Amino acid sequence: MKFPKSILCIFILFVSVQLFARQHHTISTEKEPLEVSVNLRINKIYNINSVQETYQIDGYFMYTWKNEEAISYLKDSTANSIVFENDKARELINSDLWIPAFELINVQGSREVPNIRIEIYSDGIIEYEERFFATCSTNMDFKKFPFDSQVYQVAIEAFSYGSKKIVFTNPKLFLEKDHEDYLGEDWEFVNSDAHVVTKTYKYMDDSINSEKNSYSRVIFEIKAQRLSGYYEWQVLFPLLIIILASFSIFWIKEFGSQIGVGFTLMLTVVAFNFYSASILPKLPYNTFIEYVIIVGYIFIFLGIVAVIINHRINGEEDKGDKIPLLKYFRYLFPIVYALIMIVLYMSLIV
Repeated sequence: MKFPKSILCIFILFVSVQLFARQHHTISTEKEPLEVSVNLRINKIYNINSVQETYQIDGYFMYTWKNEEAISYLKDSTANSIVFENDKARELINSDLWIPAFELINVQGSREVPNIRIEIYSDGIIEYEERFFATCSTNMDFKKFPFDSQVYQVAIEAFSYGSKKIVFTNPKLFLEKDHEDYLGEDWEFVNSDAHVVTKTYKYMDDSINSEKNSYSRVIFEIKAQRLSGYYEWQVLFPLLIIILASFSIFWIKEFGSQIGVGFTLMLTVVAFNFYSASILPKLPYNTFIEYVIIVGYIFIFLGIVAVIINHRINGEEDKGDKIPLLKYFRYLFPIVYALIMIVLYMSLIV
């Protein structure tokens, strides 16, 4: 018995479509998007680089979703679940079973994934876990440096599927109990947060409202406060002493010594400015420590100008008709400087 050619062609086309769908790991075309829960456990945040605004993370990702097609992998097993690790897990990813790819958005370069694990449960639940090492970046705010706090972020999206296909739900962030272990000696843990947002791109499709432009994103955040003790004692305190020492020129009688002391202390403040520039990126705004240095520049410069004016008016000879400018400056400069520094420190509270 011979089959009509039309029926044979339809059969071949049907089989080809099925094979193509399996080969390309198709996702369900149901109206409701696939819900994927994601957990992040951080072992350590280290090599925090303020100049490059980067930090390295050692942690674990765990993604969980349901795919009833995965039940077939347990049909010959009496166990409640089956586990695939490393090479076996990678073979499973390259097989017919659909497993989505997830992208670390704020990573620099590529992340290192030494170990992965996939566990399939008898009810179709799939758990995908990976150990990773990554260098991440985020925009840091140094306006209050060295009394600043920073938020270290880890952002995750599905690589190929928008929010109409995959949405993240119930993100959880787990941290070690001893926060000093993963933040190092320079930072103190403040709080943490995990939330889901919808990221809209403008270049994936010409139509702004296209589903290709909308992606579900999970953002994990860890807020930490910089421990400022080092900068207080090694930078700010010596700088304060230098500025106060500059007011001594109003107590010196010889004009040459006054100028010499003023310019020497000015050069010392310049050295502090070079140091602050070496530990921070090039910023479009001034930090707290830079404002302190700028104020120091201004007062030393004004002190030099003040003794020059006094010398031009009164000279160095003792005269009865002298205007006691230096006596006024001895108290005026420290008082004004103290008021300005109070205002600067009050700005840290705002």
